[in-house]
Amino acid sequence: MLQIIKQISCLVLWGLFIRPLTVNATQAEADFLSNVAKQYMLAQFSTNSPDKKYVVKVAKLDPNRNYGGKCSGYLTAELQNTEIKKSNVVKITCSRKENPYVISIPVTVSVLRASIVAASNIQRGNVITPNMIEDTYVNENTTTASVINDKAQLVGSKAKKDIRAGEQFKISDITLIAKGDIVTIEASSKNLYIKTQGIALDEGKLNDTIQVRNSKTGKIVTGIVDGPGIVRVIF
Repeated sequence: MLQIIKQISCLVLWGLFIRPLTVNATQAEADFLSNVAKQYMLAQFSTNSPDKKYVVKVAKLDPNRNYGGKCSGYLTAELQNTEIKKSNVVKITCSRKENPYVISIPVTVSVLRASIVAASNIQRGNVITPNMIEDTYVNENTTTASVINDKAQLVGSKAKKDIRAGEQFKISDITLIAKGDIVTIEASSKNLYIKTQGIALDEGKLNDTIQVRNSKTGKIVTGIVDGPGIVRVIF
């Protein structure tokens, strides 16, 4: 979510970009002003962190336009609104007495969140292994509560559908235990711990409640999916 910033009247760019601008229109002048707008927007955010980063894209400026030339010591930038949104406009002002000018530059901002995605195409029924998963950043607008970002929940699980390379993993995409799987039943109480094998009578994701048939006794017990192939029963 894009943050609300305090009212910023202007940012004086003293010496941040020290190089001459020509009076005539040039690509260098357009690039310079684009960079001013970009650096101003980036300055409104805290430093990128391992779980989040910001991407700023500036609209292309016409290199054939005369933007006013050099404005050392008089160049300021400000956001036209107090709230940073996906689409913004940065107003750059040259406040010198002779030949002052104002330029409004459209700027888009994207917030990317750390996530994990499929490193390759995964077919339905495949058991997910560590090499099938990779770290990346995705637009936060595409991340929902159903997305899985914990590798421990994925490794050892089975794909319930085909998952394409680059796709995020959703809770509905996987199952840790499939119906008919041989599972480990771990039963515990205050003073007792039992570990045995069973057959899953249901499929389940992490923390799902499923029924399992004890392979030795034939007794059906209800437990909680605690990991790939593990069902925990509490007496």
